[in-house]
Amino acid sequence: MTVHIPRSSSYLLLGMLVLASALYALETADGGGRQQKIGRGVTSSIARDRLGNLHVVYLAGDSKVYYAFRSAGSDRWFTLPVLESVHSVQNIYPRIAVDQNGQPHICVATGELQYIAMRDGKWVRQVIDPNSGTLSYHCSIAIANDGTPHLTWYHEFLPGGKQFTHFRHAQLENGVWMVRSVDGGIAGKWNSMVIDDKGLPHMSYSQWVSGGDLRYAAWDGQTWNVTDVDSSHNSSTYRGYDNSLVLAKDGNPRISYFDDTKLKLAEHKEKWNIETVAYVSTSYDHYLGSTALLLDSHGSSHIIFGDYGAIRHAFRDGDKWQVETIVAEGIQQYGNVDAVLGDDNILYVTYPDPQDGFVKLITMPLGATKSAEQNDSSKPAHIVSDR
Repeated sequence: MTVHIPRSSSYLLLGMLVLASALYALETADGGGRQQKIGRGVTSSIARDRLGNLHVVYLAGDSKVYYAFRSAGSDRWFTLPVLESVHSVQNIYPRIAVDQNGQPHICVATGELQYIAMRDGKWVRQVIDPNSGTLSYHCSIAIANDGTPHLTWYHEFLPGGKQFTHFRHAQLENGVWMVRSVDGGIAGKWNSMVIDDKGLPHMSYSQWVSGGDLRYAAWDGQTWNVTDVDSSHNSSTYRGYDNSLVLAKDGNPRISYFDDTKLKLAEHKEKWNIETVAYVSTSYDHYLGSTALLLDSHGSSHIIFGDYGAIRHAFRDGDKWQVETIVAEGIQQYGNVDAVLGDDNILYVTYPDPQDGFVKLITMPLGATKSAEQNDSSKPAHIVSDR
């Protein structure tokens, strides 16, 4: 689908969406306006541009990928399909990022890797690394300050069906996608990526070559520098799943991830320091799960994650981790939860609600919830291991 808007309006996508013939809007609020319905879907990914506009991508039950936009200061969502069919809703996780001009960029791995972006007032779509085999599960997308898009993905099979299972990266250079393998083994089924101020990519990812591991890779302009963050040598631990990466103001990486039922945070300074933050249900489904690691205006870490019957927010209070409940309804697991923080420390959380099938947005200032409790005292609340 191609939608044209005037070049002068390319930053404010609202104009494009109002003109789109496939356009519709769904929104409702719960009393205080903190909760809104965006559209019916089974995944969610959110980005916020520098003007405060919100951009969401989600996979719907009809196997279409939808883009949604809400302008700053408005309560109205506008949505339209950007990919007509992915042929399935299993293990497909669209992701979104925005560039410095507020234009959205989307990736989705459906067996082939689709890149969808707004350029020059219209949607464009490309297949990345075509005819290379099966590209599946999680992709990540990030945009450098100069507008260069970067993609990562899990390359599962070669064209003949031979298992490949490499973690790969691509960036657009002079109009050509440069594709490189980051790591072999069984790498990158779960991955996360950010771009530093120099335009260089950094990523966290799962690795199963010697069991359940979490790894970190950084590109220095010539080669990948890969390090082990947390190694179990036991794939049944699910260590490294559902990882999320950020770079602190000093450039050091922080990674949230799961190790079986433990939610962990790894932070690198001179070495990796690893903490156990919280625990989830023993029935937690890591394929459905996610973590979203955010930094507030003071540089403190916040982790948003779904659990059975709840969406939770973990944050440090002094030398202890606290966990508050953001959503608590029903008994099913809340999966594919994502979040961003505004400049004023307003938290925006998107999630597909298993109770009614809608992708929803929760908006709240940090610290607004009063139900924060310290971790279960029968388990360690603050475990540090140096790597």
